[in-house]
Amino acid sequence: MSLLLAPRYWGAHLLMVAAVAAAVLLGLWQLHVWEAARAHEARDLSNAKPLPLADVMTGDSPFNGRYLGQPVSFSGEWLSKGTLYVSNRDLDGRRGYWVVTPVLVGRSAMPVVRGWSAQPAAPVPSGGVQVTGWLQASEGAGVPDDDPHDDVIPEMRIASIVEHVDADLYSGYVVAEHSAGASRTSAFQDLSAVTPDSVPKVSNVTSLRNLLYAFQWWIFGVFALYIWTRWCRDTWEQLHPSGQVASEA
Repeated sequence: MSLLLAPRYWGAHLLMVAAVAAAVLLGLWQLHVWEAARAHEARDLSNAKPLPLADVMTGDSPFNGRYLGQPVSFSGEWLSKGTLYVSNRDLDGRRGYWVVTPVLVGRSAMPVVRGWSAQPAAPVPSGGVQVTGWLQASEGAGVPDDDPHDDVIPEMRIASIVEHVDADLYSGYVVAEHSAGASRTSAFQDLSAVTPDSVPKVSNVTSLRNLLYAFQWWIFGVFALYIWTRWCRDTWEQLHPSGQVASEA
């Protein structure tokens, strides 16, 4: 086997070491991402101090999972024409609708769940507003919209809302808190409060892709080791014809 350690074979050996090391490190990285995502999901931020929305995300930034459920506050102007109703929402055993109206914050609009209604109808607010509520991630179960032209949508999916709003949207939405001052009463009257407990839970397979990527990288490392072993065997057999190998044995 000492012949395989000759300098002319060092490149192949180093390539194997680099491939296996890269596969192990990339797998560990993906595993860390998966563990971090699960840790963020397990946190309950609903009772945390509200943060300014601008400190958490902008209209152009992707949704950061570490702020799922984080109370945020912001001010803006109601986009009343963008009011939508999310169907099949339960509240105390009753089936109804979430009432959603976007709030224009600068150049982007944040969808705001104003409350729950038994029917897809509610007073439409207008003017300026100060909102405090819980930041949530876009839903994405892929529920089809039977009529994409009406104001009822099957899930709280940002990609569905954007078709009804004449403004860029944030990558998440906010469930408004109802314990605000009288200046906000008109926007929330006749609506039952929606709480973080009423929000559908993030799927328990969230970030499972990262865990699968970790195993994929490790399998690649094992495959690289197997290829190197076969290469060593084939090279050894070329250097020692079968007759010699038999006689040496």
